[in-house]
Amino acid sequence: VIKLGGSIVEKEKLKIFISYSHIDENDIKDFRKHLAPLKTKGLIEDWYDREIIAGQDFQDKIDNNLDNADIICLFISANFLDSEACMKEKRRAIELKKKKGVAVVSIILSACGWKDEKGISKSLVLPTDGNPISEFSEFKDSNSVWHNVYNGLKDVINKEIKIKRLKVTEQFSNFLQDTELLSRAHSQKDEVLLEDIFIYPELSKFNDLREYEKKIKSDILIEDFYDYPKMLIAGESQSGKTTLCKKIFTELRKKNFIPIYIFDKTYKYQGKMENRISNAYKDQYETTPMEEIDSQRIVPIIDDFHFAENKEKHIKDLSVYRHQIIVVDDIFCLNFRDENLINSFTHFKIEEFNPLLRN
Repeated sequence: VIKLGGSIVEKEKLKIFISYSHIDENDIKDFRKHLAPLKTKGLIEDWYDREIIAGQDFQDKIDNNLDNADIICLFISANFLDSEACMKEKRRAIELKKKKGVAVVSIILSACGWKDEKGISKSLVLPTDGNPISEFSEFKDSNSVWHNVYNGLKDVINKEIKIKRLKVTEQFSNFLQDTELLSRAHSQKDEVLLEDIFIYPELSKFNDLREYEKKIKSDILIEDFYDYPKMLIAGESQSGKTTLCKKIFTELRKKNFIPIYIFDKTYKYQGKMENRISNAYKDQYETTPMEEIDSQRIVPIIDDFHFAENKEKHIKDLSVYRHQIIVVDDIFCLNFRDENLINSFTHFKIEEFNPLLRN
């Protein structure tokens, strides 16, 4: 087991992107000096635009390193907020947080209006309580406040490493790739896997009144996952509900979320939902205990929920998770006394494949 205090192989290093105003470069130098123990242990590699070599495409290099970062550090000051280039990087960082679960950490260098910036104020802020480094340094050695930042960032790194290292069990991986009756359907392949034949189905999207709104492809749903924190997906028998669940699970794991698939047609979801999620996590993932995982990354995927008894209670219990995917046979099957419960979900219905997609 690789821990913060131990060594780590090159490919498992976390990539940290430093976004800052060049006017604040001296602060970046101090920050990078304090990162030395984490770099020495092989946990991270940091990047900022001074790494660009003469002759390289400046903007492409920045964009590439930003898009491939595991953690993005925004160094906030009036200079940062006044820079269009910095604010563009901030907007991209928030977008990556939504789409890929990238950790965004705001480090407050000096007093400024950062609390009025929605994307910044809702990310993790360091030093503790967002007290500016410049003001703190007036009363104490600046090393003290940079050490506070170091410890806060180390906690983030520890969480990210645990999530990145999570491995799906072999048994569940086989389930995710199983095509059931089609597994022997190709004359030139010993076994057909789901990734060989999967086609994204089209979905109908419904508004809060469950009135038809528009059609969208289900791959767009995964791409814009953060915009739909609670999804209810309906589909008739043999419409591909479970297959879509498998694909969503696989793609969300690539985005560094922790999907947990639940299916219980036999016992109709009797008992506590949290116990089912905990047991499913143990069956689906290796090594890291669930209690050590950031719960904000967990995405319960509840298949065939229309068979459940006490549906309203289960939905209330699931509210502790920011992201949820509920799969049913009909968008009208959940009628609760508390309408707010079901109105918090965006409703979709799996459409039948047209002839081209079926072919």
